[in-house]
Amino acid sequence: MDAEGRAALRQRLHARRSEIAGQWQRAIARTAFSPMDPATVGCELAGLADETGELLTAETLIPERAQDLGAALVALGYAAPETLRGTLQTLGREINADLSPAQRDALQPRLAALLREVAVGFCAALRDTILAEQETERRGQLAERRRVEATLQASETRLRAVTGNLPIALLALDCRGIVTLADGTGLAALGLTPVTAIGRPVAELLAAAPTLAKDASSALAGADTMTVATIGAVVVEVRHAPLRDVSGAIVGAIAVALDITARARAEEQLRAVVGHAPIVLFALDHHGTFTLSAGQGLAALHRLPGETPVGHSIFEVYRDVPPVLNHARRALAGETFIARTAVGDATYETHYLPLRAADGTLTGVLGVGTDITARARAEAALRRREARLSATEEALLPLLVRTDLRTYREVGAPLGLGPERVRDFVRSIAGKLNVASERDAVIATIRERELL
Repeated sequence: MDAEGRAALRQRLHARRSEIAGQWQRAIARTAFSPMDPATVGCELAGLADETGELLTAETLIPERAQDLGAALVALGYAAPETLRGTLQTLGREINADLSPAQRDALQPRLAALLREVAVGFCAALRDTILAEQETERRGQLAERRRVEATLQASETRLRAVTGNLPIALLALDCRGIVTLADGTGLAALGLTPVTAIGRPVAELLAAAPTLAKDASSALAGADTMTVATIGAVVVEVRHAPLRDVSGAIVGAIAVALDITARARAEEQLRAVVGHAPIVLFALDHHGTFTLSAGQGLAALHRLPGETPVGHSIFEVYRDVPPVLNHARRALAGETFIARTAVGDATYETHYLPLRAADGTLTGVLGVGTDITARARAEAALRRREARLSATEEALLPLLVRTDLRTYREVGAPLGLGPERVRDFVRSIAGKLNVASERDAVIATIRERELL
């Protein structure tokens, strides 16, 4: 779309910003709760709609500004997969409204790129918000747990006074696994009370969570354990530890259960958002081992059929894709960059971000990859058209680069062409690409210009 067409589109979108904002607000109104009143939300969305028009019609799309649009939705309080879906559908529909087919075709690559960056910004902001909430909760829980453990080292009287007012469940067992102490407001979440728990075997109380009963047995045998388990609608983190007398002999065990249902739901929400977004989100530790791999885009990779790459090295999983290995080494060396890579039949544009500890030490890499296969193929087709290749010449390109077709006779056979005709077409292609007429030079140029 030329400058005049972009200016006309910008003016039209500006005039319709209130209408677009209204459609947008209706699409996302029920997807999440915003603390702002509807009128304020409408004004904010009108501003975002205006910004969308400016970005879409600018001479060059600025990804960071487009990502800010997605982040702004999260800041308004709209942070759910349905919010992102409604946003992308509404903007795509409203921007294309009243455009001719030719105008839509001209606008489609820029619009697709804009909406992709909006999705990336939305997911990144949502991830940061959820992780920040989780970290705050984790710090609070850790501080609380340490306070409880310090109290346990004092007297039983002091322990009862403290734990009776904390959102935990505390169980003490004798050497036979019989509950001798049950305290804490967290007992209610497990469906227990001191009266119903004391005097009963722990294996009977935890029958709904066999893993916890097994951990209790392990603690009575001298092992410290930590397990996350689901009991009904409650998710708990339970630590078991042996109790010893002054001689070191095991006389029982203690269990401290903490309700982490809210944190578990927040993590599930993050997985749901990433799992339904057309991206691949992954994380590596400083050795290059996957610690996270999620996103709808994983379906196109098929690197480990039926198995997650988490726990595997990227250098093992992608050992046959040198560009991916090079990108991993750059990111693990501390470089932040964006790279395009072909993996099988798919093409990905991946943002690599090194992760560092507070002291600046590199701890790993975070990556967000977007499947741009359709766009890459469209760009390749455009480059071929710009080279003005005939239909037969375009059909020859993938045959020329095949290493199993060694002669012109073999190359031409699928198209019913003799070797001389193939040679003539190679000369014609070479002339249009402004390279030598030898097959190797033509193949090198095809790959260099990404014509396939």
